[in-house]
Amino acid sequence: MTNIILQHFDGKLRPLDELSKTNIEAYAKMVGADYELVTGKPFRSHLTSPCQKVYMLDERYDKYNQVLMLDIDMFAPIGMKENVFDLQGVGLYADTQSMLHRKIAATNPMFASLKAAYWGGAIYKMDRPMRQKLRRHFGGDESWMNPYNKLYQFEDEGIMHTLAMLSNYRHNPEMYLDRKWCQCSFLPNPEKAGFIHVRTKITPQGPKREKMENWQELHDKGIL
Repeated sequence: MTNIILQHFDGKLRPLDELSKTNIEAYAKMVGADYELVTGKPFRSHLTSPCQKVYMLDERYDKYNQVLMLDIDMFAPIGMKENVFDLQGVGLYADTQSMLHRKIAATNPMFASLKAAYWGGAIYKMDRPMRQKLRRHFGGDESWMNPYNKLYQFEDEGIMHTLAMLSNYRHNPEMYLDRKWCQCSFLPNPEKAGFIHVRTKITPQGPKREKMENWQELHDKGIL
């Protein structure tokens, strides 16, 4: 039974998206995984584009042991040979996720909890039993997704967190990947990352510039 890496985009791919797709396809080939670019709004057509990443739970992927969903601005650095599928953990939980976890639990206590796992939206890695367990909570009244159906209002992270709460996946270290698997491009030593998440910031404090410029700098340094 093999694994698959997914990326999602709703619309025409931009230059950075194309570069990420090529990079992640090559990584998938290196680790013996399939690759698929998911397009449009296949999960729930009325929800925002980021929410569509939850489509990774769909039964069409049940033939795969593990499914990895990555944002379309993620990159494996040159020389990175480690297989993410060999590692324990589902996603990222760093300072930003800790803050958002507290916020979602405070603002939506019926469908969020500090006791349940919370993952950043740039990377999710789930095995088949977990995907099937989360998927059991779909159907019927899905109005609980509505608060997440706004840009920058949790979106896929909110849906995944509520599913984790309903499925009793607890907030503990076993739920989280090493932070190097979603390292922001402005942090030190990007060459040591598992995956680099290309952001607009140049340093943690700013200023900002186009993501393509930050990718170009990493490329010029021989990191990407």
